[in-house]
Amino acid sequence: MTTDTDVRVILWYRVPEGDVTSLAETYRRIGDQLAGTPGMVSSELLSSRDEPGVLMVTSRWRTEDDLQRWVHSDTHRHTTPLRPYLDTGRTRPWETFDVASET
Repeated sequence: MTTDTDVRVILWYRVPEGDVTSLAETYRRIGDQLAGTPGMVSSELLSSRDEPGVLMVTSRWRTEDDLQRWVHSDTHRHTTPLRPYLDTGRTRPWETFDVASET
């Protein structure tokens, strides 16, 4: 695992049109529980302008080690209420990225 670069995680979600509010409320409750998680820099819920019902959560982590510690911790279960919304029509409803370049 690398420990010297930040990591970005994207999780894709799909909800029935008009049900975005329910997912957003769940995301806010989970965010309150995860506040102060070691190594978590930020998290956002984004809603597609082009495809109603398509959302994504992006999170930024200080290091891969921080991310993995959280994934394997008991607090990771706080995200369970979001799982029914995962976009299982995608090959992978989540992806992990390294920053290739910044401006």
